[in-house]
Amino acid sequence: MESLLLLAVALAVLWFFASGGAAKAATMWPPDKFVKLDGDFDGARLHYVDRGEARPGVSTVVLVHGASGNLRDMEMSLVEPLSRETRVIAFDRPGHGWSDRTAHPAIADPAVQAKAIRNALKNLGIEKPVLLGHSWGGSVVTAYALQWPGEVSGLLPLSGALYPWPGGVAWYHSVVRTPVIGWLFTNFLVAPGGKLLLEKGVEGNFHPDKPPAGYAEKTALPMLFRPKEFRANSEDTAQLKGYLERRSARYGDIAVPTIVITGNADYTVSPKIHSYALHNAVEGSELIKLKGTGHMPHYAHTDVVVDALVRLARGEAPRAGETVIHADGRVEIPAVAE
Repeated sequence: MESLLLLAVALAVLWFFASGGAAKAATMWPPDKFVKLDGDFDGARLHYVDRGEARPGVSTVVLVHGASGNLRDMEMSLVEPLSRETRVIAFDRPGHGWSDRTAHPAIADPAVQAKAIRNALKNLGIEKPVLLGHSWGGSVVTAYALQWPGEVSGLLPLSGALYPWPGGVAWYHSVVRTPVIGWLFTNFLVAPGGKLLLEKGVEGNFHPDKPPAGYAEKTALPMLFRPKEFRANSEDTAQLKGYLERRSARYGDIAVPTIVITGNADYTVSPKIHSYALHNAVEGSELIKLKGTGHMPHYAHTDVVVDALVRLARGEAPRAGETVIHADGRVEIPAVAE
């Protein structure tokens, strides 16, 4: 009886952490705007922010965040400087932030998430945007460009997860999918465990760069530890490799202006396996290699990312070849053939 009582108390404490995180999310990081989806998505809503104004001859820029996060990562880094140049929209991917997961049976597929974002853009009246996808989001925007090339003005995979990689994924993704145990894990252990590991996780994701002060709170990162969002993120991550094994063989068919940006010191998503390979596959693409930069170039080199997006939005052709930006600021731009 005593052991059962102790277990009940422990579960109550853990439940307090979990439910408290959900309540905190609603008060600290309230949503901005929603757009309703139709067709296969049957009224589900995507959450988004919409800043700046459309300008003649300049495409709207659409930002798609990566795994284990939400649109506030894009909002904190890129939305404000881009809004001075054109209209910019950032979405919470399905099941992340304030967006509905939708009832689509294959919503973990980046191509289906691309379809959801396209649906949202159609309902917002946005035509031929420039698409940026960071990390996991890189698989979404490349899938978009493959499916609807005539509807894309430019493509920018940023530290993109684009090809199958050696090895698997973190152990807890298997736990989440385990019946009963997975429910207990996400509802009782994820929130307190996430709170303990949050800062180290942020530092590891930025390494060797330093994260901005207060990054986790400012980007609403604790929202990830809500059970439904954690499960959605786990589904996305665990299934990504299989989707990329099938889809990456088609990257040579991408026929939209493309700039690929990556840090050569990215230890989260290998630049060689992903970004360098995509650049080699997409004819006429530009590769911007940031020496000594990790997985978050939109913070370490915000100006470089904004410049690339604005060039695409204005219809400027990518610089074919490889541009190298050194840690000391030196820039090597490929010579233009006369």
